[in-house]
Formats: sequence, structure tokens, C-alpha cells
Amino acid sequence: MKAGILFPLSNTYTGIGADFMDGLQTYLKQQEVFSGISFIKEGIGFGGVEKEIYLKAEKLLISDDVDVLIAYVDEKVLPVLYPLIQATDKVMLVVNPGANYPVNWIAQPNVIHLNLQHAFLCWLTGASAAVSANGHAALASTYYDCGYLHAAAMVKNFMEQGGTIRYNYINNQVYDAAFDIDQLTVFLSANADCTNLLCVFDEKPALLFYQLLQQYTGAKALHLFVSPMMLASKQLSHPTANTSYSIEGYLPWHSETNNAANVEFVKSCTRPASIFSLLGWETGMILKKILQRDMATGNSGDAVIADLKTKTINSPRGVLQLDSETQFYIAPVAKYNLKAGADTPEIEWVSNVEKEWRAFTAVPTEGAVTGWTNTYLCY
Repeated sequence: MKAGILFPLSNTYTGIGADFMDGLQTYLKQQEVFSGISFIKEGIGFGGVEKEIYLKAEKLLISDDVDVLIAYVDEKVLPVLYPLIQATDKVMLVVNPGANYPVNWIAQPNVIHLNLQHAFLCWLTGASAAVSANGHAALASTYYDCGYLHAAAMVKNFMEQGGTIRYNYINNQVYDAAFDIDQLTVFLSANADCTNLLCVFDEKPALLFYQLLQQYTGAKALHLFVSPMMLASKQLSHPTANTSYSIEGYLPWHSETNNAANVEFVKSCTRPASIFSLLGWETGMILKKILQRDMATGNSGDAVIADLKTKTINSPRGVLQLDSETQFYIAPVAKYNLKAGADTPEIEWVSNVEKEWRAFTAVPTEGAVTGWTNTYLCY
């Protein structure tokens, strides 16, 4: 079997490609199926130039005649690839953090999605925030982070569950020593009854945000409801123990989860295990399913996907199931809660989120949708 990869690049997360390939290749070698799959890679930079992505996908699908196209790209650039995928009758596996979601959830022929469910997790977090204190909140994000729909998902569900947004703080500063949150803290000082913060930041600004908020004199009263990238251990090491404020949110994966699949994953990777190597590892699990399927049902894209819908994957984050309606893999989620003054979070895994997923995907996105085209975290 030949697999083509539209390969990502990030100046901020420099190990994204190496981690992804480490997880992918390590799993396939461990399962002794690596020799049965050859890989052809095409770099697509940050993944934001549609013409470049189309031409490289066309080369892989037609000139190289790959059986499966692994596209590490975001939702916004996918429509240009759909006709090509349908014309070649190949399978496309879309991989990304899941910070965006489709304008509508109509499944596309021959296309399946594997991601970290970031927008869905933010949607869940928004519901939690709506029932905290008086249900009033300020939104805090960056110009980059709010260019993806995960922020909209958090706010939308927060408001649908009865919450009220009192203030929007969007930081467009460089992530360096000059970074500040003065406008936000001025608002909070003048509005002591607004103690909830909806926060959507990726790694670098999250670290700066936590450090600065710890210095705010009214921090003890605050309850932060945060996006998944703000819950990585590196961000939460600053401030260290005993934060003044509470932090709550949902994680797609936690490195210290004590199940056999995760222990094996963390132990096996040749690089430090990360969310990117997790996506690579899970991609390997899907490729193994495709490689070993019964060919009696045919080799078309539809036949392959129909077969995958009947199988589950025992991932490091739990059992993954390909949703028959949206053709997105649904995974268990981890609810994270760090109470003010505590140094150890409470992490509770929720294995069945189908009801919430159905609610999340039931309503199509309305109105004009703008934002970045490059894949989230690729900048």
C-alpha cells in the first residue's frame, strides 16, 4: 500500500512534523506492518495556500498513485480537494488539531477526519462556564487564536446555556516581554461581579497570560475556563503550585493517563510523546486497519470507509469510533479541574460523549465565517 502525506510545517511548534512521523512509524514498526506501507511526502508549509495544496495532492493521487492521502490540513482548505478525491476514488484522511469545523456537517465521499477535537472541547467548556457563579464572563484570546472557530464554539455554547459575555479582550501583541493584559485587568477591577474568564490561547501566549494574571490583585476570585492548549503541563508549570485562580477545561489527551495503550505509546515513541505524535500513532492504527481489511468488499474509497465504520480503535486516549454521520472519529475526553490554591488537578475521563457530539454537530454554522486558512498551530 502507498500512502501520500501532505506534510505540515510550523515555526512555533518546530517538532510538529518529526513528532507526527515518529508516532506513525513507531506504531507501524511495532505492529510489524511498516514494510507493507510506503510513504511519499509533500511539504505544504503552514497549509494556507490552496493552490499549492491542490497541486501537491494532485501529484500524490495521480502521478504517484497513492492508495491513501493523509492530509495534515485545516477544514478551510478542504473544499478544493473534494472533487479530486472523488474523481480518483481514493481515501483521504484529514488530520489536524480540530480548532475549526465544517460550515455544515454533511459527510464528503471518501473523506474521514481524525483530530484532537479542540473546537468540540471548547464547546463543552462553554457549557461548564455558563453555570459558574452568576453566568457572566469576559472572553480573553489573541488575534491569532480567535481566527479559528474553537473560540466561537466556546462562546456560542456558553451563551446558548444562558451565559452572558460582558467583555471581549483580543490581544494582538507579539509574544515577548512586552506582552500585557492591562486592558483586561482594568475591566476586571471595575467589574468585580464578572469572575469567569473564557480563555482561548495556544502555548506561547498561554504561558504569558498565566504569569501576568497571577500578578493581578483580584486573581483569587477568578475562574478560568480554558482551551485545550492552555492545559499542557508546560503552560501550567508557570505559575507553579498554588495558583490564585481556578482553571477548568477539557483535554483530548494526557501523557500520564494510566491505561495500557497510553503507557505503550509514551514508552515506545523515540521522541517525547506529544499531541502530534499521538495523531501520528492513531494515523498508523487507521492505516493498519486499511492494510489488513478484507478485500472481498472492494477497494474503492466508499468500501474502505464503510469497513472502517464497523471497527473501533484502541487509542492511547481510549476507544475511537468513526461517526457514521459526519465521518469524524469521536474520542473520549478528559475533564480538567485545578482549584485555586491546589497544586494537583482533578482529571476525569468521559468515555461516552456521543450525546454531546450529536448536539455539537446538529446545528450548521450560520452567517459569514472568516479566519485563517493555515492549519492551527502552523505559523
